[in-house]
Amino acid sequence: MSVTQETLKEKELSLLRFWEDRRGDRLMPERSDFLAEDLFPWIGYLHLLVPVDGGEDFRYTVFTTRTLIGVDKDMNKKCVTDWGDDRVGYGLRLYRTVFNEKQPVYSAIPERYKEDLVVYSRICLPLGVSGEVTHILSMLTPQEEKLGREIPPTVIAL
Repeated sequence: MSVTQETLKEKELSLLRFWEDRRGDRLMPERSDFLAEDLFPWIGYLHLLVPVDGGEDFRYTVFTTRTLIGVDKDMNKKCVTDWGDDRVGYGLRLYRTVFNEKQPVYSAIPERYKEDLVVYSRICLPLGVSGEVTHILSMLTPQEEKLGREIPPTVIAL
């Protein structure tokens, strides 16, 4: 099963196209193919993670701030398992899908935030060398409209 590019919001689609441009004819681009200034249109919504122990966990090397305003939790240099709540299982499933499939992945599900349910869609893009994922670039997009259907971590059809 895959998600079509029509599912993506404009910013998500622009990031996917940028990723595709940087990868060229390779399976995935390398981390060195991206400069911080290249990512300006998406800054504030991006996480950059590195796999730990062959994808058993994932460490945030860059943790977005814009989507978590008012949340007193800095995950820079921490792992997905450090969340210590129900986000752990979802995060591991999401990033392991990217790590194992070595392809862009999309997901949109409601998440518990304090007493509310919020929805972020996520586009997660593998970066790597010689077919091995060394980083995952993940963009969170807050969804203002009601979620039509939940989309678990699913490969994006290219």
